[in-house]
Amino acid sequence: MTKTEENTASMGGGSWMDRELAVLSELVKEAYPELSTVVNVDDWMAQRFQPPIAFLLTQGVREEGRSLTSYQVVSEAAIVLHYPKVAGVYQPLSAEPLRELLRQRQFSYQGETSGLFIEIDSSTLRIWRDKKDRTEIAFQFTYNVAVQRAVTEKINEFDVEGD
Repeated sequence: MTKTEENTASMGGGSWMDRELAVLSELVKEAYPELSTVVNVDDWMAQRFQPPIAFLLTQGVREEGRSLTSYQVVSEAAIVLHYPKVAGVYQPLSAEPLRELLRQRQFSYQGETSGLFIEIDSSTLRIWRDKKDRTEIAFQFTYNVAVQRAVTEKINEFDVEGD
Protein backbone atom coordinates (compact mmCIF):
# COMPACT_ATOMS: atom_id res chain seq x y z
CA MET A 1 0.00 0.00 0.00
CA THR A 2 1.40 3.42 -0.96
CA LYS A 3 1.43 6.40 1.40
CA THR A 4 -1.39 7.94 -0.62
CA GLU A 5 -3.54 4.84 -0.20
CA GLU A 6 -2.73 4.72 3.53
CA ASN A 7 -3.73 8.36 3.95
CA THR A 8 -6.91 7.82 1.98
CA ALA A 9 -7.85 4.85 4.16
CA SER A 10 -7.10 6.77 7.36
CA MET A 11 -9.01 9.86 6.22
CA GLY A 12 -12.14 7.88 5.41
CA GLY A 13 -12.79 10.10 2.38
CA GLY A 14 -12.65 9.63 -1.37
CA SER A 15 -9.43 8.37 -2.87
CA TRP A 16 -6.69 10.76 -3.95
CA MET A 17 -7.30 9.62 -7.53
CA ASP A 18 -10.92 10.75 -7.14
CA ARG A 19 -9.66 14.12 -5.87
CA GLU A 20 -7.25 14.34 -8.83
CA LEU A 21 -10.11 13.70 -11.27
CA ALA A 22 -12.31 16.21 -9.42
CA VAL A 23 -9.73 18.99 -9.69
CA LEU A 24 -9.13 18.19 -13.38
CA SER A 25 -12.88 18.22 -13.97
CA GLU A 26 -13.12 21.68 -12.40
CA LEU A 27 -10.18 22.89 -14.50
CA VAL A 28 -11.80 21.65 -17.73
CA LYS A 29 -15.20 23.04 -16.69
CA GLU A 30 -13.63 26.48 -16.18
CA ALA A 31 -11.85 26.38 -19.56
CA TYR A 32 -14.79 24.78 -21.44
CA PRO A 33 -18.04 25.57 -19.57
CA GLU A 34 -20.18 24.02 -22.34
CA LEU A 35 -18.47 20.60 -22.23
CA SER A 36 -19.54 17.61 -20.19
CA THR A 37 -16.87 15.29 -18.86
CA VAL A 38 -16.50 11.54 -18.65
CA VAL A 39 -14.03 9.91 -16.24
CA ASN A 40 -15.05 6.25 -16.50
CA VAL A 41 -12.52 4.43 -18.70
CA ASP A 42 -14.99 1.65 -19.55
CA ASP A 43 -17.57 4.16 -20.80
CA TRP A 44 -14.92 5.97 -22.81
CA MET A 45 -13.49 2.79 -24.38
CA ALA A 46 -17.00 1.61 -25.29
CA GLN A 47 -17.77 5.11 -26.65
CA ARG A 48 -20.81 5.48 -24.40
CA PHE A 49 -20.86 9.27 -24.67
CA GLN A 50 -22.14 11.94 -27.01
CA PRO A 51 -19.56 14.48 -28.32
CA PRO A 52 -18.65 17.20 -27.66
CA ILE A 53 -17.17 15.89 -24.43
CA ALA A 54 -13.91 15.84 -22.49
CA PHE A 55 -12.50 12.54 -21.24
CA LEU A 56 -10.24 12.82 -18.17
CA LEU A 57 -7.71 10.32 -16.90
CA THR A 58 -5.03 10.50 -14.21
CA GLN A 59 -2.30 8.08 -13.27
CA GLY A 60 0.10 8.27 -10.35
CA VAL A 61 3.77 8.35 -11.33
CA ARG A 62 5.60 8.48 -7.99
CA GLU A 63 5.61 9.75 -4.44
CA GLU A 64 8.53 11.66 -2.98
CA GLY A 65 9.18 12.53 0.64
CA ARG A 66 9.25 16.29 1.23
CA SER A 67 9.60 16.47 5.01
CA LEU A 68 8.65 14.53 8.11
CA THR A 69 5.12 15.87 7.83
CA SER A 70 4.42 15.78 4.08
CA TYR A 71 5.22 14.13 0.78
CA GLN A 72 4.70 15.07 -2.85
CA VAL A 73 2.66 13.07 -5.35
CA VAL A 74 3.55 13.26 -9.05
CA SER A 75 0.74 12.28 -11.45
CA GLU A 76 0.07 12.39 -15.16
CA ALA A 77 -3.12 13.80 -16.62
CA ALA A 78 -4.74 13.14 -19.98
CA ILE A 79 -7.57 15.27 -21.33
CA VAL A 80 -9.20 14.21 -24.59
CA LEU A 81 -11.49 16.77 -26.25
CA HIS A 82 -13.92 14.92 -28.53
CA TYR A 83 -15.22 17.15 -31.32
CA PRO A 84 -18.89 17.55 -32.21
CA LYS A 85 -19.99 16.42 -35.66
CA VAL A 86 -22.08 18.86 -37.69
CA ALA A 87 -23.46 17.73 -41.08
CA GLY A 88 -20.98 14.85 -41.09
CA VAL A 89 -17.97 17.10 -40.49
CA TYR A 90 -16.02 17.27 -37.21
CA GLN A 91 -15.85 20.75 -35.68
CA PRO A 92 -12.48 21.01 -33.89
CA LEU A 93 -12.24 22.26 -30.31
CA SER A 94 -9.26 24.48 -29.62
CA ALA A 95 -6.82 23.72 -26.81
CA GLU A 96 -6.26 27.46 -26.45
CA PRO A 97 -8.87 28.09 -23.69
CA LEU A 98 -7.14 25.53 -21.45
CA ARG A 99 -3.66 26.77 -22.32
CA GLU A 100 -4.69 30.39 -21.65
CA LEU A 101 -6.29 29.48 -18.30
CA LEU A 102 -3.12 27.65 -17.24
CA ARG A 103 -0.97 30.64 -18.23
CA GLN A 104 -3.22 33.02 -16.27
CA ARG A 105 -2.96 30.78 -13.20
CA GLN A 106 0.81 30.38 -13.69
CA PHE A 107 0.28 26.64 -14.20
CA SER A 108 -1.27 26.20 -10.75
CA TYR A 109 -4.87 25.34 -10.00
CA GLN A 110 -6.91 24.76 -6.84
CA GLY A 111 -10.17 22.88 -7.02
CA GLU A 112 -13.02 24.45 -5.10
CA THR A 113 -14.86 21.25 -4.22
CA SER A 114 -11.86 18.92 -3.90
CA GLY A 115 -9.63 21.49 -2.21
CA LEU A 116 -6.66 19.95 -4.01
CA PHE A 117 -3.96 22.41 -5.14
CA ILE A 118 -1.96 21.18 -8.14
CA GLU A 119 1.20 22.53 -9.74
CA ILE A 120 1.37 21.72 -13.46
CA ASP A 121 4.79 21.14 -15.00
CA SER A 122 4.60 23.39 -18.08
CA SER A 123 7.55 21.59 -19.69
CA THR A 124 5.48 18.38 -19.90
CA LEU A 125 2.41 19.99 -21.53
CA ARG A 126 1.80 18.19 -24.85
CA ILE A 127 -1.05 18.74 -27.31
CA TRP A 128 -1.79 16.35 -30.18
CA ARG A 129 -4.17 17.32 -32.98
CA ASP A 130 -3.34 14.45 -35.32
CA LYS A 131 -6.72 12.71 -34.97
CA LYS A 132 -9.66 14.03 -36.99
CA ASP A 133 -12.18 13.58 -34.15
CA ARG A 134 -10.29 14.81 -31.08
CA THR A 135 -7.47 16.77 -29.48
CA GLU A 136 -5.37 15.05 -26.82
CA ILE A 137 -3.68 17.02 -24.04
CA ALA A 138 -1.25 15.52 -21.52
CA PHE A 139 0.86 16.92 -18.68
CA GLN A 140 2.35 16.04 -15.32
CA PHE A 141 1.28 17.71 -12.11
CA THR A 142 2.27 17.57 -8.46
CA TYR A 143 0.56 18.15 -5.15
CA ASN A 144 1.55 17.83 -1.51
CA VAL A 145 -0.08 15.52 0.99
CA ALA A 146 0.24 15.74 4.76
CA VAL A 147 1.42 12.58 6.51
CA GLN A 148 -1.29 11.38 8.86
CA ARG A 149 0.06 10.93 12.36
CA ALA A 150 -1.25 8.44 14.85
CA VAL A 151 -3.62 9.92 17.40
CA THR A 152 -1.94 10.06 20.78
CA GLU A 153 -3.44 10.97 24.12
CA LYS A 154 -2.34 14.36 25.34
CA ILE A 155 -1.14 14.80 28.89
CA ASN A 156 -3.16 17.52 30.54
CA GLU A 157 -2.24 16.93 34.20
CA PHE A 158 1.23 17.03 35.60
CA ASP A 159 2.29 15.92 39.06
CA VAL A 160 5.27 17.97 40.22
CA GLU A 161 7.14 16.74 43.24
CA GLY A 162 8.80 19.44 45.33
CA ASP A 163 11.93 19.20 47.46
